[in-house]
Amino acid sequence: MNFYICYNLSMKRKDLAKFIIVNLITFSRVIGAIILPIIYFVSGIKSLAFFVVLLFLTDMIDGKLSRLWKVESFLGSLLDGVGDKLFAFVILAILSYEYPLVLIVIFLEVIIFVINTLALSEHKNIKSSKVGKIKTAILDIAISILYIYRSVEVYGKFLPVRIVKFMVSSEATVSSILIGIMIGAQIFTISDYNKKRLRQVTEFTKLKNKKIKSFNEIVYMLTSREFYIKNRDGKLMDFLYEE
Repeated sequence: MNFYICYNLSMKRKDLAKFIIVNLITFSRVIGAIILPIIYFVSGIKSLAFFVVLLFLTDMIDGKLSRLWKVESFLGSLLDGVGDKLFAFVILAILSYEYPLVLIVIFLEVIIFVINTLALSEHKNIKSSKVGKIKTAILDIAISILYIYRSVEVYGKFLPVRIVKFMVSSEATVSSILIGIMIGAQIFTISDYNKKRLRQVTEFTKLKNKKIKSFNEIVYMLTSREFYIKNRDGKLMDFLYEE
């Protein structure tokens, strides 16, 4: 009952269904990160291309729906970030069994994660830049293409014979180019994020001797669209404590 009351502190009952649907779409990437490795080790990579592309599409759908239905929130933003990272690591790990060079891509993703974690621990606010968004788009497209290439035997029957033959003969070249592009995009992103982190001043003192807000207030901040729109450029950690 308390949880129900908390939810209604931040939104009208009619918006609750939309809020749940959008966040379930986002959460589907977390479910995918759990299920895809099982499918891979049982049936092989040929069964994954469709699911990988579909789950990438959910990353575009949930954001557009949240804005269309006006249910954006800090909770959705946090869930989106966690889902994206977990899903990316899992599908890259699977892909590394097929293309060992993908291990470099994974290593660079770990570096990006470490930079963001350090920034968080230093109470800094590193927002995703255009470089980061472009990097994510490049990785999504490149990974989807690589999965489709590895699944050509399954999905090739829906394509013209010439295209299938081209894909089979060009896989080594195309995969090397795509992995190289992903690595380049990640290096630029690492440089961009690290520069942003180093420019900001560490702000540990801000939270000293401050009392954390009540559970109801925190749920309101996490689920309220009005609060999110007003404060989305701020630091969520600051809002969790009393003034």
